[in-house]
Amino acid sequence: MNNLTFDKLFDLIEENRFANESDKKIAEKILEAENDLGDWKTSVKNLNEFIIVLEKEVGGTVTKTSLNKLLKKYNRNIAQNMWEAETVCSLLEIFDFTQETELRKIFNELTETVKTE
Repeated sequence: MNNLTFDKLFDLIEENRFANESDKKIAEKILEAENDLGDWKTSVKNLNEFIIVLEKEVGGTVTKTSLNKLLKKYNRNIAQNMWEAETVCSLLEIFDFTQETELRKIFNELTETVKTE
C-alpha cells in the first residue's frame, strides 16, 4: 500500500530521483500540503495516512471537485481555517500535473514510480 513517508519523499526530491518533472512537481506539492497541514487535524507520517485524513474531511473520494467544495467551506471562516485552506490549495495544484482525477490514485502512482527506480 501507499506508505511512502514524507521524509522519504523529501529525500527523493533532494536527490532528484523522479522519472519526470511532473512526478517531481507532484511530490513537491504533496510536501507543501503536508507542511501546511501541520497539526491542524492529526499528525500524519505517510501518504496513506494523509489520504485517509483527506477522505474523512471530504466525506469520500478526494477529487478536484471535492477539494474545491472543501475549500469553499474553509473560506467561509478563513481566519479559523487558513492552514486548512492552504493545504487544499496545494493539493488542488497537483491536478495540474496529471490526467488522474483521484488523489489516492495519484499518490499510488507516485509511490509505484519511486519504488521501481
